[in-house]
Parts: sequence; C-alpha cells; structure tokens
Amino acid sequence: MSRVEPFLVHIRCDTDGYTHAVTEDEFATGRHEGRFRAVCGHVVLAAPMIEEPGRFDPVCRDVLRAEPAAEVPRQERRRPRWRSRR
Repeated sequence: MSRVEPFLVHIRCDTDGYTHAVTEDEFATGRHEGRFRAVCGHVVLAAPMIEEPGRFDPVCRDVLRAEPAAEVPRQERRRPRWRSRR
C-alpha cells in the first residue's frame, strides 16, 4: 500500500520571514489565533496574506525530504478555550 502524504499549507511567518509547511490539522487548530505549529516545530505567527512568500524554511524542507520511515513531528493538541472555562 502506498504511503499517504499529509496535506500541507505553506504560511509565511511574521517573526522569522520564512515560509513554513503546516499540516491541515494544525492549520484548522490554529486558524482563529493565527498561530500554527509547522512540521519543523516552529510556532508560526502568520504574516498578512498580502505579503509575498519568503524563503522556504530549511528545517521544514529537511523534515519533508526525510526518509519514508521518518514521520512528520507529532502535532501538539491544545484544548479549545471554550471547553476549558468553567
């Protein structure tokens, strides 16, 4: 059976200027705050979408080019705020 590639979104980080690869699940998790965990582990603060893409992050590229046995780092799950308030 062939390996299924994760769907990635490329987002430019406002703090380091690099364009990072973010998984679809992490994009959905962070879309309201504008902060996403990239496949390299960096927390991406999304630059305004009017900004042109920056250089692709070399660490994200290395993670994506890794051997098939290597996996994308496990995404850190956060509880939604509305559930944590009581």
